[in-house]
Amino acid sequence: MELSAPAILGQAASGGDTGQFLIWVGALIVAVVIGTVVLLIIRRRMIGRADEDRGGFSTMEEMRAMVARGEMSQEEFDQVRKAMIDKIKAAKTEPQDGGRVSEAGPPDRETRTRPDR
Repeated sequence: MELSAPAILGQAASGGDTGQFLIWVGALIVAVVIGTVVLLIIRRRMIGRADEDRGGFSTMEEMRAMVARGEMSQEEFDQVRKAMIDKIKAAKTEPQDGGRVSEAGPPDRETRTRPDR
């Protein structure tokens, strides 16, 4: 029995396999569309979180607006600003080696810092 392209196509056209094939192709297309929609929703949420976590710049802008509206005094603004600067400086001075203990041993409890969570 010789299997040639016209013979295979002839068998597929004459039988009910074509209908079943089209159902599976349709199901595959629906699955791809649903998967794409799910990925787009996840991406939008991730980008939205990234926009919310822009950092201190948007927070400082909000605080300046609060001072301008009279909701916060200049002294309170200066205290918050100084606290934010100290927190940023502390984050920059933390070790970047993944928390490995140096050859000198672990630091004292008083000098050890914890990242804020």
